[in-house]
Amino acid sequence: MTPITHLREVNGFSRGPLLDSFEPYPDQIRYSLNQMDGTSFWAYSLWRAPEGADLLEDIPFSEDYIQCAGSASALTVELRVVDADGVAHQYVIGTPGTTPTGEPSETIPWDDGRRSTRVYPNEVFTADEAADIFYAYFLTNTIPDTYQRRELHLG
Repeated sequence: MTPITHLREVNGFSRGPLLDSFEPYPDQIRYSLNQMDGTSFWAYSLWRAPEGADLLEDIPFSEDYIQCAGSASALTVELRVVDADGVAHQYVIGTPGTTPTGEPSETIPWDDGRRSTRVYPNEVFTADEAADIFYAYFLTNTIPDTYQRRELHLG
């Protein structure tokens, strides 16, 4: 097993290290996202572990992360980054090539239908598509420039 470099969270509360002891990292991410059913497993987040963190003592959260919600057939993917001035920015990720207009028209339910997110059609991903974005984030701490980012203005 290689050193732990990333942490993951399921459904906003179950945190732990991303391990490669059973499957390589890209396969583990893909497997996890494909298990999302929108009901018992509806959210997944990933972030880089802080240098020197004692993960036996604490599983620290980060202000920079990638997350998704929904089910394996329809996920919304979001990226959160804190800029050099300490200001947080959260973006919905979309496929390249389309500039949506009007209000978002797609609804992605999650948390057993108690919550949902409205997005544009180019912002809906399958688990396999999202896994590629998550693995790029795992490798580079960002997403490829080819993807669109729509900033959310969270109160």
